[in-house]
Parts: sequence; C-alpha cells; structure tokens
Amino acid sequence: YPLPMPAQYRELIESAEISALPDNQLLLSPELLLQDGNPAAWATFDPRIEWLQKLLKTLRNKKVLVITHNADSAMDIAERLRVKSGIHAAMFHEHMSILERDRAAAFFADAEYGSPVLVCSEIGSEGRNFQFAHHLVLFDLPLNPDLLEQRIGRLDRIGQTETIQIHVPYLENSPQAVMFRWYHEGIAAFEQTCPAGHNIATQVESMLIDALHQGEEQSEELDSLIATTQTLHAALNEALQQGRDRLLEYNSCRPGIARALTQKAEQQDAESALFPYLEQLFDCYGVDSEAHSDKAHVVRPSDKMQNNFPALSEDGMTITCDRATALANEDIQFISWDHPMVTGAIDMVLSSELGNSSITTLKQAGIAPGTLITECIYVLEGVSSKELQASRYLPPTLVRVAIDQYGKDHSHDLPYELISENSQHIKKDTAKKVILAYKEELREMVNQAEALAQKEVPRLLAAAHKQSRDTLESEINRLKALQQVNPNVRADEIEFFEKQWQAVDHIMEAASLRLDAVRVIITL
Repeated sequence: YPLPMPAQYRELIESAEISALPDNQLLLSPELLLQDGNPAAWATFDPRIEWLQKLLKTLRNKKVLVITHNADSAMDIAERLRVKSGIHAAMFHEHMSILERDRAAAFFADAEYGSPVLVCSEIGSEGRNFQFAHHLVLFDLPLNPDLLEQRIGRLDRIGQTETIQIHVPYLENSPQAVMFRWYHEGIAAFEQTCPAGHNIATQVESMLIDALHQGEEQSEELDSLIATTQTLHAALNEALQQGRDRLLEYNSCRPGIARALTQKAEQQDAESALFPYLEQLFDCYGVDSEAHSDKAHVVRPSDKMQNNFPALSEDGMTITCDRATALANEDIQFISWDHPMVTGAIDMVLSSELGNSSITTLKQAGIAPGTLITECIYVLEGVSSKELQASRYLPPTLVRVAIDQYGKDHSHDLPYELISENSQHIKKDTAKKVILAYKEELREMVNQAEALAQKEVPRLLAAAHKQSRDTLESEINRLKALQQVNPNVRADEIEFFEKQWQAVDHIMEAASLRLDAVRVIITL
C-alpha cells in the first residue's frame, strides 16, 4: 500500500543530520525522529494511521494483528484508533508487566467479547502465538529479515486455518519503500520463508544501508541491489538444497510409518478417556472442577485438598483436552497424557498408599459363601538407573494372585474385571471388624500369594531377557552394517548398545517383586 510522504518526514529525511543517525531502524520508523515537543503529534499527519482506520473498517469482525517496531509508536497508534475511530485496540509492549501482556493477549483472543485489533511492539513478534488471526499489518518493516520472519510467524503457526493476509503500508520514495522492494522483489519474504535471509542481508548490508539513506524507490542503485540479492538468494537456496542429506530425511520420515503414527496420534487425541480419569483424580485429591465452556473446565484447589496437586497453582487454571480449543485461546492450557499435571498426578497415585488396599463383598457361583479371598497385585521391576535404562528392557510388569484361606488359587476363575464389576461396598466399621478378626489368616494368605507370584518370575524374566537380547543384538548388527557404508555412524553409538547388551543380565538378576495393592473379598 504506497502512501504519500508527509512534508514533515520529507524535511527530516532530507536533512544533513540523517546520515549521522545512530540506528538505521529510525529510517524505517520516521515517527521516532519527532521526539521534540509533542512526540504523539506524528499520528495526526501520518497517512498510515488513516489507512489503518479504513482497513479496520473493511475488516470489521476480523482479528487483525498490528506490529510496529517501537512501544511508543504502538501506544500512539492505539490511542489514535480510540479517539478517531472508537476502536478499543488491545496493546502489547515491553513497558507492560507479564500479567498485563497475558491479559491483553487473552482479550485479543476472546472470540466473543475481545478486541478485534492487537497493536504490539517488536516484543509481540517474540514467542506469542496468534494463529486464530488471519490478517497481519506490518506498520513498519524491520531491518533484519529474521525479525520479519518472526513477525509473520506469530500467525503462521500450527493451528492456522487460512492463508495469511499481510498488509504493508509504506511511504513513497522513502527508506520504507526501498525496504519493501528489497524484501518483496529481492528475497520474496512476504510469499515464503527465507532461511538464507540473514546471510543475504549480511553480504549486501552496506549496499542496502546506502539505498536506505538515498530513499529513492526507483534508481539504478536499488535495481542493482535487488538483482544482486536475487542472485545470492538463488545461489544460497541451491546450496541449502544441495546440502540436504536425502538418506537422513528418508530415514527420519518414512511415509508409511509416519502415516500410521499420525493416525494413532489423531485417534489418541480424539479419545475422551483423559478427562473422566482426571475427574476421578480431582475427586480423590480434593480439587474443584467446574465447566468453563463446552470443551474447557476451570480447576482450582479446594479446602479439602489433601496435599499440593501437581502443576496446579493457588489461583487455579482453565484446562481443555481439545487441541483446537487450546490453540484458539492462549489462556487455556491444553492437557494431554504427557502434561506435567497428568504425569505428576499419576506419579502421585503410584507412589502414595492412597487406594492401594480395600475390602469388598462378592456373590459368585461356585464359591461357598463366607469364603475369604485375598487379591494381591505385585509389580516386577528392575533397578532404576539412567545408565542401565532398566524400564526399557524390563518395564514394570504386573503379577496378580487371588487366593482363599484354604490356599486355593482363584486367579483365573476370578478375573480382576469380574470382581470390580460385581463387588459391593462394605461399611468402614464392618471392614475394620473383619480385618481385626482375620488378621493372622490375612497375613498367611499374603505370604502364600507372594510364593505363587514368585513362581511366575522366572518365566517373565526369561521372556524379557530374550526380547531384550534380540532387540539389542539386532540394533548392534544394524549399526555395524551401516558403519561400513556411512562414516557418520560413530563407534560410541555401537559401544553404547554393546554395554546395554552386557547390562541386561544385571537388570534381570536385580529384578524384584513389590506388593503394590491388596483387596480382601468376602463371598456371599
């Protein structure tokens, strides 16, 4: 969008002092030169302001991100929009606290009641994601191509559903016009990513700075600079293509395997088992949960919370298990099975004694009423060590035993699911009386259950040992064969797996059974 150059800027840019500017970015942000008297006066005559007002009216009900280099400029733009157009734009700049920035980003992200415009300084192009917006206004252009790519990257992210519309207002026959032509014609920075942009800018830096100081949109010097830039761009892109390791790329993403993994990930993402599990956890540990919207919930500590819940602050948080909802709302946290809250809660359940013992009744044909049965869950696990990676070769393996007071094994005729689905609750007072009355019998039954579980250990260890050895031997042979034709395969990679192969014996020898849970069952 070429715009006429105001006389106020023309006088400044043509003055002799312009060559002594300490920062070349000032050439691209001329409003920063007007710091004497009333600094905000530039917004009254700069044609970019009026152009922006008209654009926002055209894009009514659309989310628009406006980025400018300086925080003062951002505040002046937002104020002018408020006064002249009645547009209450959210602001985002380095003079705001982190909390204020978070609130501004959330206000902009709110689809129903939020601001349609966010005006931010260069800090807004760092680390923030606004992929729900599709219109980007570059109120000025940065001198560094990486910064330009960073600005565009605020919208060009995972979750972006449309082609990004980039709007660039610039003043005719000015350094802005020179910069626009160099970006657009030289490295095509508005149409595609330019990994070689910084390298190119470094090589033509002196020519580019000279062209900016001349400020002539049409000149032989600028045409020569653009031609040189195009040549460098083509050469560096070709070099990048030549430097690609095709074998590495193929090995990194094999289409068949990649499609299967993608489908598995999408299926897991679509499953709704996570939040029901979280609700059970919240109930057990005293965390309040209430609906925030269709796919989001607000969770916060309650007065009955027993101890600190992982990743949950005192003020609470808004969570969702829907990826699209989280991408569209920066203030809503996406919760998956890998989130610290979930993994921490699982670790808390596994490491605590809460819920690892219970007593219940069961009516089951073929088992005499009054029979006392103890169901024990043991975990076979190896020695924990980063070097040995025991869990890789011997993951925690469950061994279940259900035995009655006569020593009869009911593990097969009383599966876990049958007991869980048909058992009935016992009052706490009654449960205490039963435990006290049969204390000695229960101790003996647990000892017998452990003896039965120990009989399963050799078979489980033998299977794990064979699978581990086969896997490691196959990997060692693969690396040795690959090393013959590919010098990039290091000897220490092979040595690592050979050490692992030798350590498997130690892992299996050190494995032990641990009693993890006990359930006492009384048949009716």
